[in-house]
Amino acid sequence: MPKHLTFIASGGRTGTNFFGDQLRLCLEDCWSEHEPDMFAGFSHLTAERIKRFGFRHVIANRALGRAGLRIHGTKFLTGEMSLDEAATALRGERARYHQQVEAGLIVESYCRWWMFAGHIDTIFPGAKVVGVVRDPRSWIASWMSHNPRHGYVPWTHYFPPGPVTPERVGDEVNAPRWDKIGPVGRLAWHWNCINSRLLDATETGDTMRIFKFEELFSGEDKPLQELAEFAGTFPDRTYEVQTIEPLRRPKKNSSSAEPDDWTRWTDTERALVDEIAGETMARCGYAPLSA
Repeated sequence: MPKHLTFIASGGRTGTNFFGDQLRLCLEDCWSEHEPDMFAGFSHLTAERIKRFGFRHVIANRALGRAGLRIHGTKFLTGEMSLDEAATALRGERARYHQQVEAGLIVESYCRWWMFAGHIDTIFPGAKVVGVVRDPRSWIASWMSHNPRHGYVPWTHYFPPGPVTPERVGDEVNAPRWDKIGPVGRLAWHWNCINSRLLDATETGDTMRIFKFEELFSGEDKPLQELAEFAGTFPDRTYEVQTIEPLRRPKKNSSSAEPDDWTRWTDTERALVDEIAGETMARCGYAPLSA
């Protein structure tokens, strides 16, 4: 019997790991997981993923840039792969995984689904998408704190097909100055690239909804209840929310960033964030840094 699928997409540092861990405890007949095909070190979890996806997918083909959401998403955004090609690859890679999960609803929490925002229901017809946005002040600070040595260059960027950059996606304004705008400016560009696509995707139908990070972790139950209900509601079946208690637990966060870190940015850095991401910030309801 076909599975119902819900995908959680974001720019990372938004609680995707937390929701992947906890939603299966909230919804009936639900399996949820964070980055279900990612290599997780030499662990029992990696062994389980190899059983589901195969060694070549989890290890070899991902390292060679031949398989995985990051690879297909990057190639799609940079014009190296068509949507049809990416859709065929992603469906094929997840077919055995979906068959092996016994639950009727599978929630895949994987931030890089933003790369296919607006196209996920083409790849998996009938799928729902939860997008999570976060104020760029805290998002940028969180990424800089999480990965300070490399100035926001995740280790995966050193593997093919490489990172998404302004030059590779045809951004003629930011490509020439990419090396000059510093970590804050580059992160602002990534924030804008990711969240503008998520917002645009909500205009293509009712299968996607945006939730704010700040509201989800405000301590209020309503946003959490609404997220769980949205994730489990389909035209032909509703997966009942049995409890949201697991979502009330403190989220996991490996960042040491403080809420006011952005106030220590230079005037130039603040102006860059407003220039690069200001329009999308306004669409999300976030005030400019110069306000």
